[in-house]
Amino acid sequence: MDDACFVVARLATYATLLLAAGVPLYLTAARERGAWRLSGGVTLAAMAASAWWVLEAIASMAGQPVGQIDPEMAFAVLDATPLGMVMLVRLVALLAALAALWRCNMGLAALAASVALATMAWTGHAGAGEGGTGALHRASDVVHLLAASIWTGALTLFSSAAISSQDRETLLRRLSAFATIGSAIVVLLLLTGIANTLAIAGWPIDLASTWTWLLGAKLALFLGMLALAVFNRWLLTPRLARDPTGNLGYLKLSLALETGAAFLILAIVSWLGVLSPS
Repeated sequence: MDDACFVVARLATYATLLLAAGVPLYLTAARERGAWRLSGGVTLAAMAASAWWVLEAIASMAGQPVGQIDPEMAFAVLDATPLGMVMLVRLVALLAALAALWRCNMGLAALAASVALATMAWTGHAGAGEGGTGALHRASDVVHLLAASIWTGALTLFSSAAISSQDRETLLRRLSAFATIGSAIVVLLLLTGIANTLAIAGWPIDLASTWTWLLGAKLALFLGMLALAVFNRWLLTPRLARDPTGNLGYLKLSLALETGAAFLILAIVSWLGVLSPS
C-alpha cells in the first residue's frame, strides 16, 4: 500500500469530519444560526472522504493496492475487523446530520456529526488499546476531537466572515463570543493531549523517534495557533470594536496563519497515526 495515499486519506477524513461537527457545534454553543450550505457541504465531503479512507485502510490490511481490492475482500475485512462497525455508525450519523440540516435543526446536526467524528477514536493508536486503559484512551481522544472540532469550525466561520468584509457585525460578535469557549477548548486540548501522548508512547518518551519529533512539531504549531488567538482576542478584536469600518487586513492575515497552522496539525496527526512512537 502507498502510505502517502493512506495519510492523505486520513487527512481528508479528519478535516471534513472536524468541520462537519465543528461548524454546527460552534453555532449551537454560540446560539447562532446559519451556515446551512457550508455544514451540508462538509458533511457530504466527510462521507466521500470516509469512503476513500476505508478503502485505503482495507488495502493496508490486505497488503494490496486499492485498485486490486475486490468487493468480496472488502466485505470480508469489514466483517472481521472493527472497521465495519466504525463505518456503519459513521455513515448513519452523517446521514442523520444531513437530515437534521435539511430540517434546519442545527443542534441535532451537531449531535449526529459529533457521533460521526467520535468514531475516529476507534481507529489508529486509540482503537488498538484494550481493556480499561484502552477505553480511557478512546474517551480522552473523543474529548480531544470534539474540542478541536469546535476551534476548527469557529476558525472557518471567522475566516468566512472576514473575507466577506460587509459582514463585520457578525464577525465581531463571533470573535467576542469565542473568548470563553476558546479558553475551555485550550484547557481540554492540553489535558487530553497529554493523556493521549502518555497512552500511546508511555513514559519515558523515546525522544529520538520520528513520532516524537512530529509530536513536537504539532505542539509548536498549537502554541502558534494559541498565540494568534490571543493576539486576535486582545488586540485585533478590540480594535475592530472601536472602529467597525476599519481595515481588516491584519485580522485576515492572522486568521489565515491560524488556519494554515490548523491544517498542518491535521497533516501531522494523520501521519502520526501510521507511525510507531518508538
